[in-house]
Amino acid sequence: MKTRSIVIGTFLLAGLFSCGKSKEGKFSDGPAQGEITIAVDESFQPLLIAEKTAFENNYHFAKINFDFHAENEAIADLLNEKVRAVVVTRDLTEKEKEIFTREKVTYRSFNFAADGLALLVHPQNVDTLLSLPRLKSLLTGEHKTWESLGAISIKGDVALVVDKANSSNIKYLVDKFGLDVNKPLPIFAAGSNKAVIEYVKTHKNALGLIGSNWISDGDNPTSLGFIRSVNVMSLSEKDNSLPADYYQPFGYNLALKKYPLRRDVKIILKESHMGLGTGFVNYVCGDMGQLIVLKAGLIPLTRPITIRQYQISQ
Repeated sequence: MKTRSIVIGTFLLAGLFSCGKSKEGKFSDGPAQGEITIAVDESFQPLLIAEKTAFENNYHFAKINFDFHAENEAIADLLNEKVRAVVVTRDLTEKEKEIFTREKVTYRSFNFAADGLALLVHPQNVDTLLSLPRLKSLLTGEHKTWESLGAISIKGDVALVVDKANSSNIKYLVDKFGLDVNKPLPIFAAGSNKAVIEYVKTHKNALGLIGSNWISDGDNPTSLGFIRSVNVMSLSEKDNSLPADYYQPFGYNLALKKYPLRRDVKIILKESHMGLGTGFVNYVCGDMGQLIVLKAGLIPLTRPITIRQYQISQ
């Protein structure tokens, strides 16, 4: 008999949750009709496509267009008024906030999900335990080979692979470890999260970094295909931890904040009226939108969740 902890979403029965209020204005779109464009960090493409599909199925006169970019490019599009909103992992910097203040433009930010930065290795690589200090040493160049990390199944140089050089995935690690932004990192940019997975599948010495959203939805055939073709590493905060102190970037570990590379996903909305952006944010933050977050294997942040333990015979 084994005890497993499972994350189960429980949601309030109250009316649709409003993430914010806005003033009425004379625009061509409203909360349930019109057309807008939102820039999305490519790490969250599977989740946002699911949210868009469900939203448009409920509101037939609404159309959401996505531009999938690296995080900094998405925010640049927001500042340049190319998009109405962005889905990213970081807050605006002080310089970016100054632009809104100078132009007297109001923006709102809503945390709606939590995911993890997942580390992937080739299926023949069974050395899947890694500490944060060792990961940092790879990024600083202190360690360069699998042997120096204590690996047995794989030898040679570690090929660190990310989606894009200015994506949220690598920026999160730069901020997490306080790395010098002026020094080049020993990483290879594959072009997308999907390309990272494909690279890891075919290169035994690879160590890929992607958003866990790409491998966390157990009901999505694409996600299942990805996770079955690679090994997902387990991480610990410290060196020489016990095996039980290493965690993978999935529901239970994210919910209890045990996984050390957990991060919040947010929508930053620049909309001065009760428009389609507000309607989409309300949906994503509401009951149905948060159920979609849970189904995608991520953690809802605007609705409570319950963690229950079950006895499972094996």
